[in-house]
Amino acid sequence: MKRMTFLSFSAVLVSSLAFAAEPPQPAAPAAETPAAAAPAAKSVEEQLKENPDNVAAINQYMASNFPRLMGLIGDNPDEAQKLIDSMKEFLGTLQPTQADAKRMLEQAKAVMGVYERRIQLMKTTQAELEAKLTANPNDVQTLLMYGQKVAMELGPLASSETAAAEQGLAAAKAFMDGLRPKITDEPAQKALESLERTLTSVQTSIDRAKRLAALVGMDAKPLEVESWVNGTPLTDADLKGKVVLLDFWAVWCGPCIATFPHLREWQEKYADKGLVIIGLTNYYNFTWDETAKRAKRATGEEKVTPEQEREMLVKFAESNNLHHRLAIQKDKGMAEYYAVTGIPHVVVIDRAGKIRLIRVGSGEKNAKDIGDLLEQLVASGA
Repeated sequence: MKRMTFLSFSAVLVSSLAFAAEPPQPAAPAAETPAAAAPAAKSVEEQLKENPDNVAAINQYMASNFPRLMGLIGDNPDEAQKLIDSMKEFLGTLQPTQADAKRMLEQAKAVMGVYERRIQLMKTTQAELEAKLTANPNDVQTLLMYGQKVAMELGPLASSETAAAEQGLAAAKAFMDGLRPKITDEPAQKALESLERTLTSVQTSIDRAKRLAALVGMDAKPLEVESWVNGTPLTDADLKGKVVLLDFWAVWCGPCIATFPHLREWQEKYADKGLVIIGLTNYYNFTWDETAKRAKRATGEEKVTPEQEREMLVKFAESNNLHHRLAIQKDKGMAEYYAVTGIPHVVVIDRAGKIRLIRVGSGEKNAKDIGDLLEQLVASGA
């Protein structure tokens, strides 16, 4: 079964919640005698059972489960449903009294509902939907599901198997061309307009993938950084002879956060073997919420200064145990050169300064492609 690697509407919902992944609280080291041993740190579930209004614990619970859920949906929908059922059962036991906690729980439940509908759609074949539409072209719900199914199936192929994506899109367009004259009800016609926009979006993804493919083999662009967030500033000379991973991301991006475990893994495995990871982002008027221990967008007329936003990024990196370099891009030169239109957007550059791979979106397929190439480049010295 193909995995979603594009930014689906469910992923957008997750990112809007801004659940910031936080490292688990480590247990205190054992003392020399059992009598003096410190108690083990409480799990996030235990913290929430004791205090359902603990917003930071709710945030940590969601951040620890959603990346796993996103990973399961594409490969094992049944296990994904089991995880959702477990999360719903646990969250249903919580009875918060504070408005912030109530709001966060409602948002989480809404996202899980979206994921449940996504799982059901994955279990339905495109042929089954086409049979339903052939029997009843004015079935509004099935028209909408058909568009989602086409996007689900062809979206990932756009970047990895462009020819197959083009073939699938042509077949979907041909089916809709035959169905269009039979769609007469006004609600169904509106659904058809939505479906056609989806097909146009898939075509745009295919065109974008071709542009990204054309970049492979080209020279990397010189760094254009306005400000380095952590560590000493890097220069192009510092990157010469290194394997470089550019990660275009943002603190509000749920799929970006879902890639953090892989970034941590690659940093730990390869940083001392010639890999340099650079997380490139922009100013988004975010600050750090010390109470919730997460980044939050400034509200109203509040304006976050560049210095404050960089301080937020330092704390965000510490909270998420990220040890690679973070930097604020200068203008849009690098994003335009690497054709960044969605995030996370990863570019892998070899030791000769040539672009070797570009992947857009989270998901295990993308992570495997990137990880396999990094291992090859680091091990071979190519």
